[in-house]
This record gives sequence, C-alpha cells and structure tokens, in this order.
Amino acid sequence: MSNKSTPPNRRRRQLLQAGAAGAAVSLLPGCSPHKAAATVPQSPVAYAAGGPMPWINWAGNQTCTPRQRLAPSSEAEVVDALKRSTGVVRAVGAGHSFSAVVPTNDTLISMDLLEGVVQHDASLHQADIWAGTRLSALGPMLEGLGQALPNQPDLNYLSLGGAVANAAHATGREFGNIPSYCVGLTLATPSGELLACSATQNPEVFQAARTSVGALGLITRLRMQNQAAFKLVETNRVEKTEEVLEDIEQRLARHRHFEMMPLLHSPLAVTIATDLAGPADLNVGEDDPQAVNTLRSVYEAVGWLPGLGELAYEKLLQAAVGGAASSVRVGASYEIFPHVRVVRFREMEYTVPADAGPACLREILRTVRERNLPVCFPLEFRYCKGDDIWLSMFEGLGEKGGCAISVHQFGDIDYRPYFAEIEPIFWKYAGRPHWGKIHTLDAPRLAALYPRHWRDFHEVRRALDPQGRMMNAHLRTIFGA
Repeated sequence: MSNKSTPPNRRRRQLLQAGAAGAAVSLLPGCSPHKAAATVPQSPVAYAAGGPMPWINWAGNQTCTPRQRLAPSSEAEVVDALKRSTGVVRAVGAGHSFSAVVPTNDTLISMDLLEGVVQHDASLHQADIWAGTRLSALGPMLEGLGQALPNQPDLNYLSLGGAVANAAHATGREFGNIPSYCVGLTLATPSGELLACSATQNPEVFQAARTSVGALGLITRLRMQNQAAFKLVETNRVEKTEEVLEDIEQRLARHRHFEMMPLLHSPLAVTIATDLAGPADLNVGEDDPQAVNTLRSVYEAVGWLPGLGELAYEKLLQAAVGGAASSVRVGASYEIFPHVRVVRFREMEYTVPADAGPACLREILRTVRERNLPVCFPLEFRYCKGDDIWLSMFEGLGEKGGCAISVHQFGDIDYRPYFAEIEPIFWKYAGRPHWGKIHTLDAPRLAALYPRHWRDFHEVRRALDPQGRMMNAHLRTIFGA
C-alpha cells in the first residue's frame, strides 16, 4: 500500500519500525540493557487447578484470594451480603485500580450485576444509575435517553461506582472529575443500612462518599447530572512539547478539552484537542492502539547505544512523526472520549496546582533525560476543574483547578525504580496522588495535603464503620486506621 493511501498513524508506525530495523541490523540479540532490564510476570500469582481462585486486577500488579466472593443483583442482596460477611469486606468494579484498594482475603463483593439506568429525569438531564454499570455500556444507555456525561475518562472500562470512589477524571479546565457530576447516591453501610445522600440529605456522608476509596460501605446507585447528548471532534497532532507549554493557557481557553502526551527522550508530544463537532467535521486517519509498543521497539533497538542512542531515537521520531499529518475522530461523545487500551501498563499519577503544571512536567522530562532513565512510555498531561469534594485530588484548587501528570511503565517491566525517581518531583509541587494509582504516601503525609477536610472525612468513616470492616491493609496505611 502506498504512503498516499496508508492512514497517518499506521504510516508513522511503519516508518519507525523500518528505522529501528535499519539501526539495529548489526546488533546481537539480547545485547540491549533495556531488554535485559528487570522484568515482572504479567500475573503476580500462579493458579493451581482445584485451588482457590485468585482475583487479579487488570494491570496484573494486585491480587488476593478471597474466602468468599459475592455478586448481589439488588440493593436487598447488597445489604444481606454486608450483614453476612466476615472479616475485611471490599467491593470491586472493573479492577482498573493500580493501587491496592481492592485486595482482601476475606469477602470480595462484585458490583457487576448492579447495572443499568434505574430512572431518569428528561427535564433536568439527570439519571439514577446502578453503581456496577461500566462506562462503555453507560454511553449508549444515556444516548437512548437523549443524555450524555459532560466529560469522561479516556478509558471506558471503569464501573461508575469505582470511578466515583477513586475520583476518576478526564481533561478540560471547565470540567470536573466524575464525582463532581454526582448529585445524589445511595450508600449501603457496613451495618446493612441504606442511606440516601445528597447535598440536602445526609450531606456530610454525601461529601465523604463522593470520593471515599470504598471506605464507607458500598455505593449501590448514583444520580448523575448529565447534559443533552452531543458529538465531538478530536484532533491529534505531533508538536514540540516546549511550544505547547508556552502556549498552554491559550490551548486551554481555545478547546473544550485539551491534553498532551510528551514523548520521553524527545522534544515531541502528541497533542489531543477535543471540541464540539460541526457538520463539516470528518474522520481522518485512525487511532493506533499499538503506538506505544512501536515506540518501545524503536527505543530498545537504538536507545541503549553509548553516546548515540538518545540522538538516534530522537532523529527516528523526528523523521517518522515530526511532520506527520493530523488524525481526526468524529462521533458521539461517549465514542470519542475513550481510547482502546491493549497494552498492559502500571501507572502513577499526581495532581499539582494548575500553575505548577508546566514546571513540574519540565522537571520530570529533564530528570528522565539527564539520568538517562530507560523508559519510553509517554507521559500524560491534563487539566481538571477544582471542586469542594473532601478527598478529591482537585479539592480547594480554585478556578484554575489542577494539572494531573501521569507516568507509566510497561506491565512486564519493574516500575519501581522509575517511579521512585519521579515521585519526589511531585512532592516538591504539592502534588496529591490519584487514589487508584500507585504511590508511596501514608496517612500523615496525605493528611497534610488535605488540611480542610481530612478530619471531617474520618469522623464520618468512623461513625459508619467503627469496626473498620471496610479497611484492608492499603486503606489502613493511607488513612492511618
């Protein structure tokens, strides 16, 4: 197929692969220290036939072997499950948390059977939704009602309950995280009571439950403030990272949503601008879910060469993607917000005050380059509106909100050395870790990051769960319980 007819993203991959092959043609197999780096198995546990069935998260870095697994299909069954369970009780949705928020060897409760829209209000664009509903299923459901989530994360595998519990978010300075669109919820407490919560009904429980990391009980349903269904156009470009940072305020003002993915050991970044679609907007090119694997192949082929590797890698990227044409996706909002995730990885994310975002990113990029860290998985750089939710990463950050910066490592490589180099940089900029992603902070350090409502949250938690039945080892560490 000629370059004229090959989609831009696929053409970039072909150019990178060809360049890597040429650069590595004389290398002996296995001579790259990047390929020889410490690796970890995709699954952290081995399953023996006939033995207890382990639970493993999507990333393959968290596991447990529950004594009992329950899957209630109604609120009455949720209440009964909580009353009958013993030991530590944890709920699980899609299993997309990288931190150890789920594991328990006692009782694991899946919310998957609580799925669908319970009821809706067409005049207010609100809908009551079961907590186990995956975002991938929710989009078409809401479209059938003429509604849509105002914003959505870039992966749609999450359950709605999990997205609220861990404060999942997308990008857009004028748009809050998923919990900020929750205007009511029902909480099943550890004692088996069903509490209806909103800004006017059990308001303190409502504020605590909207980001609770599952420490208060099990959310069974949520009332979401939606909007009329809408279409989006997403434009992907390859640009210079520094030029984008210099222009970041204008980008945020110009686009409904804007984010970028800086390419490590390179001056380049993939920028993603998303706006309301117009009648003339058309699809151009295609999304490339294998792009990070291509980057990895190229980096492992040339990135290790003493004195020349980084330069060779940068030149290959410049030649292959530096002047590449844009790709454009157009469709319903729930089709455009998410991207396919076929490459397993582990992730750490911190949110820093918006004004500190560019400086924090520059220091991360400089650290990777100066210390020659052997990583090539792109970073993620996004903005989100501030809020007043007690344990939201964006709480109290004002009109400009926060800047969320994510670092990733491939699932078969030990992420710990890389994350250990980068995490202290976030601390310098008053960063707050994402509750569902990897970090090393404990309760005293986290309490200092949430000075206004840390005690408020724990007063509610202790009142609802005085015996700590919802507290696994990880939650005891981060909450000091």
